[in-house]
Amino acid sequence: MPSLPGESPLRGKYGEPAEYVVQWLLPVGAAVLGVVLLVAGEVAADVLLLAGAGAVGFWFPRLAAAAEEARAVWARSLVCRQCPAVFPREDAVTV
Repeated sequence: MPSLPGESPLRGKYGEPAEYVVQWLLPVGAAVLGVVLLVAGEVAADVLLLAGAGAVGFWFPRLAAAAEEARAVWARSLVCRQCPAVFPREDAVTV
């Protein structure tokens, strides 16, 4: 947040949200293992692994989008130095 100095103790609370990095190794590994189990004839384990990989693969982009939205809101916000309140940049009044 450009309005908050780097040495401010409020940096921890009002600092920039962390960037979310999508980890595709887990769902891809589960899908590959599910295909291997399908070929081996283990249908129950295959269905469970493929469903889990699909669910996680569907869930990760949503987490990344939510993190990106939080970073965008943070970038548009200002922190009052008198009272620790956060204001949208368009509503801020300069003194």
